[in-house]
Parts: sequence; C-alpha cells; structure tokens
Amino acid sequence: MTQIIVVDDDNTNSSLIKMLLELDGFSVQTCEDQAKATAAATPQTRAFVIDCHLARGRSGLDLLRAIRAGETEAQADTAVIITSGDYRQEDESMASGADVFLLKPYPPDALSATINDVLAKGGTHEQ
Repeated sequence: MTQIIVVDDDNTNSSLIKMLLELDGFSVQTCEDQAKATAAATPQTRAFVIDCHLARGRSGLDLLRAIRAGETEAQADTAVIITSGDYRQEDESMASGADVFLLKPYPPDALSATINDVLAKGGTHEQ
C-alpha cells in the first residue's frame, strides 16, 4: 500500500484528507507539524501532502526544503504536493522543489488523482 504523510495543523482538514485518501487505497499518516512529519518519515514514504501554512507561523515549505536536502528519513526525491489557499505561494513552492501546487479548495478527488499522476510519472521528484 502506498504510504503518504499529510502535514496540516487543522485536525478537521487532515482527518478529512486522510479518510478520502484511505478510501482511494492509500496508507495515510497525519502530522500537525514539521517535527512530527520528520519523525514519521521513512524510506518507504512515497509522498507528502503539505499545507503551506502551519501553526505558530511555520511554513510547510521548510519541511519541503528539509525533504529535498535529505534531512528526513524519506528519500530526498520523494513526491511532494504543497497545498494553500493563497495562489501567491505557488512560485515559491515550485522553486523550493514541490512536484505540484494545489490551490485550496480543490475537489475531493483532485488530491488522489494528483498523487496517482505524480507517482505514475516515476513516483518521485525529478531533480
């Protein structure tokens, strides 16, 4: 089963995403911040779904950069999808190494389709 880590400080949002992704056959772990996501990451993690804005002024882009720098147990080229309600975050997200930027709100099936598409193209970020 494909292992996904969802990083979002909004418990309602992360629970909903987890449920939807699990219905589509993914194994999902939710984390509310970068420290928990870093601890949860393994070499078997295939993708991260990271909210751009986390609690206490933290940015999901910091986690993205840590993944790309090899500072987690996940492979540095693991697929990363950044989500945000602010379209102005797209350029920085992509420049930081995101595979995809999804503008919130997105249709419920868009996330699963996006993950499947990224994984079908090789499963990892092209460096």
